[in-house]
Amino acid sequence: MSKHFLEEDSKAIRDITVIGAGPVGMSAAFWAGMREASVRVIDSLPEIGGQLTTLYPEKWIFDVPGHPRVLAKDLVAQLREQAIDQFHVPVHLDTTAKRVTWEDDPENPEGQLVVLHTDEGELRSRAVIVAGGHGAFEPKRLPGFDMTPWEGRGAHYLVGEKHVFQDQRVMIIGGGDSAFDWVLNLLDTAEQITLVHRRDGFRAHEATVAQVLAEVEKGRVQLRTPHEIAAVHGDSEIEQVTLRNVEDQSESIEEIDAILLQLGFKTALGPLKEWGFNVEKGALVVDHQMHTTLDRIWACGDITTFDGKLKLIATGFAEAATAVAQAVHTIRPDTKIQPKYSTNTGVPGSVEGQA
Repeated sequence: MSKHFLEEDSKAIRDITVIGAGPVGMSAAFWAGMREASVRVIDSLPEIGGQLTTLYPEKWIFDVPGHPRVLAKDLVAQLREQAIDQFHVPVHLDTTAKRVTWEDDPENPEGQLVVLHTDEGELRSRAVIVAGGHGAFEPKRLPGFDMTPWEGRGAHYLVGEKHVFQDQRVMIIGGGDSAFDWVLNLLDTAEQITLVHRRDGFRAHEATVAQVLAEVEKGRVQLRTPHEIAAVHGDSEIEQVTLRNVEDQSESIEEIDAILLQLGFKTALGPLKEWGFNVEKGALVVDHQMHTTLDRIWACGDITTFDGKLKLIATGFAEAATAVAQAVHTIRPDTKIQPKYSTNTGVPGSVEGQA
């Protein structure tokens, strides 16, 4: 799979172009393959996997059906095998869709093509499915304290490989799911883990909070609430942190080797916000068929919003199946919305009834 714009594919008219090569985008490519629709995927990032690859490849995921737990990078590899490799889907990486236009379909006088104008060239398809997660994203910075001088010297926002914390004394900052998940993920790696949060309450999933608090009771994790970083000390690397109690302003010094800041991520739609979508709170409004307000453009995953929306990988997978079914039916009105069951048909191109 090339990381660059695929010139040969750019000349082809595909049934569907999927914007976003994260888990939901790859799921959309899989469903397109199952419906025997030609498909391509584009992504502005240099690797497939979206946030799973860029932000937390070695983080355990516990809420994907069929997987009691799975590493993010392993889930990406399995989705790639299931969708991209199995159906030979061309993937344009390092490619950003800047704007969109429509034109007549030369192969169907009654049809239309959606033209994506990317920073690498034009791509034409009969439908587009936006599965771009949250669009552009970057870690939020620590409020009230400038950690910039310590970045690259022991302060981390992202974790590519958790072995960088092997046998280290790690301080994790945050009170949400990512902070708590990394506490559990580093139990078999770090020598010591200290979790710091400005409040006594947490935003993480109740079950994960209970697991971490159990480790606190065992003495395997140190919990510091309600505390914040007042100062960082060290020569070439972080050696100590001064913590301040936000209630009584008392201070204490902790001996550490690394700080992992897990404060969430700032997100933006990027060029998509100029396309004419109905946008609410940074997300694309879709109907129950996952259709946007733009002709022949559907959307699925975290980038969408609708009444009752749940931002989970599991629900994103289902939304991808719905979006593809509607797109295929629009392209080929004689096809049914409901796909055939794979238990009966297998995978297109394989022996019937077999995977």
